[in-house]
Formats: sequence, C-alpha cells, structure tokens
Amino acid sequence: MKKNILFTVLLCCTMRGLAQIPANPPIDLGDHPGLLSLLFDSKLFAPNGEVMWKPLNYSDGVSANFSDDGYLHTQLDTILYFTTYGISQAVAVFSTVHYEKGVLSDCHACGVQISVAVFDEALGGKWNMQRFSKHFTTLGSGGENGEIALTQFGANQWCLNLSMSWIGQGVFSEYTTFYNLDDMEKVFNFVVHEDNSGTLSADSEESYSFDKSIHFITHEDTDSGWWDFEIVTRGTRAAEGDVKKSVPANTVERYHLDWDTETYMKVCE
Repeated sequence: MKKNILFTVLLCCTMRGLAQIPANPPIDLGDHPGLLSLLFDSKLFAPNGEVMWKPLNYSDGVSANFSDDGYLHTQLDTILYFTTYGISQAVAVFSTVHYEKGVLSDCHACGVQISVAVFDEALGGKWNMQRFSKHFTTLGSGGENGEIALTQFGANQWCLNLSMSWIGQGVFSEYTTFYNLDDMEKVFNFVVHEDNSGTLSADSEESYSFDKSIHFITHEDTDSGWWDFEIVTRGTRAAEGDVKKSVPANTVERYHLDWDTETYMKVCE
C-alpha cells in the first residue's frame, strides 16, 4: 500500500513538472531584433543591426567564422512566404559575415555562412518555428552573399533556392542549389551559366559559353507529388578529351525525383 501511495505521489509530481514546461511561444517575424536575439542567444547588437554573438558550446563553434573583434556578426537576410496544403509558412534566412578592422572582408573562396529557420503561421499574426539549421551551408565569395529565393517544385512542394557566381582561372560560372524546406536537404543543383571569356577572346576556337534553364512539367502528375522538369542547355562547351576547341551544347534533359534518395535523377531514355 505504501509503495502504491509513493508511486502515485511521484507520478503526480512528474505530471505537474511536465505540465509546467512551457511550449515555445509564437514569434513575431516583424520583430527582427527579437528574432535575431532569440535564435542566436545574444542581446548584443552592432550599430548596423547585426546581432553579435559567441558559440554556446564546442560543437556550435567548430565552423564559426569569427570577426577580428571576437564575435560572430549575423544579419537577417530575408523572409520569404509560401503555402503548402493550405498552411501559410515562412522561411527566414540569416547571413553571418566576417569583418576585419570594421570592413567586410574574407578570402576569394569564402562566402557568408547561411542559417535558415522555417515557420508555420499561428494565431494573432505570429509564427511557430518548426526547424532551425544554424550555419548549414555557405553562399557567395569574397565575404559577399549570393541570391536567395523560393522555387515551387510541386503543388505543395517548395525549395529554398540559393544562387551564386564564381570566377576561377578565367572561367566564370553561375550555379544554383535547391534545398527541400521539409528537411533542408539538397534535392538538385546545376550550373546556370559558364564561359571562359576570362582567358580567351570570343573568336578563339576554344572559347565557349552556355546557359541552362529549368522548365517544370506541371501538367503531369507524379507519385511523389514533385514535378518532373527539363534542363535546357543552349550554347557551346569545351570538347572532351584532348581536342582544343568548343562544340555545340544544345540539349534537353529530363529529371524525375528518386523517392529512395529524395533527390532528382536524370531520366534515361
């Protein structure tokens, strides 16, 4: 009997303790300083509105890109809105930049560190955070950011679209990567443009330039709910092997979501 009473008391105490654990309160996405302070655990701000913070633990600081003042400087880059299955959602993208003596500065191959938070709309015009990925990728070069957008991949499927340009050894490239907003995993990436004009004149036999564009096939249903699409290439590319000249690069390739890998694979015809 005493054991039963003790068990009941402990159970009640446990349930009361659980009941007192507050749920994450809804967030006002219009309060940018509050959002930065909450997600990066700091109330210290730079004059330009960037939150200045330090990692909370070792793993949080492994990939940290400290400025020379000993802090990480993070800004809200953009908030984008979309709807899936009738639910209003938002994705907030944050950029952590690097300063030296108060000037934005980083190596040629170094972009900004990107963090992403996804929200569902709550009552009263506020939002519930569903997931947050701190510093999950980098974007841009020379300490500068790339371009951020949303791309619809199905009637109820959206991806975060991160694009940037790069020049190395005279070759200029632009490329884009798509991340599934359900789990922030990459589903596809491709080179949007490339040319070697930085090393060769336009009339050289080895000079090439091509552009690629993505075209979604929205009128056909798929088992996954993700649209198929075609990558259309126009222009010229470098010939394969030891041949020192450019060749036509006019192709149309179709891609389909592979359910096992949750990435897009080229359809073999």
